[in-house]
Amino acid sequence: MASAFDVARYIIKSLPTDNLKLQKLLYYCQAVHLVLYDKNPLFHEEIEAWDYGPVVPAVYKEYRNHGFETIPSPDKPLDESSGLDMNKIRVIDMTMACFGGMSGTELINQTHSETPWKEAYRLGKPSKVITLDAIYTFFKDTLSFSDDEL
Repeated sequence: MASAFDVARYIIKSLPTDNLKLQKLLYYCQAVHLVLYDKNPLFHEEIEAWDYGPVVPAVYKEYRNHGFETIPSPDKPLDESSGLDMNKIRVIDMTMACFGGMSGTELINQTHSETPWKEAYRLGKPSKVITLDAIYTFFKDTLSFSDDEL
């Protein structure tokens, strides 16, 4: 299994993004993978419901020093030890094709309108995990893919 860091590095190398947008793309990558691969997660790190939408806390902490600036692409190339096989890369590419053109603000608004974040978010209280089951249950009927994408 890939880690959320593997997925994040691939996204950063492929698409100019800041930490806010990166967090939402990680969430949607997880959703696409769960739907396409029968509830099998893309990465094991938990996603939490924060004020500005879904966040993978460990990845957020890694890149928080960039603020709202574009995160520089990593110098070293991804290697086979990253845990990203061709199927996982295809999922990430599909997700970026669908959501990568959206701004961080647009992605926040979209995630705030979706059941997994709405059910997990608690204003003024500690962050709550958005479960894989909640993500899968919502997106299995929401995401659709053309035969060209599969």
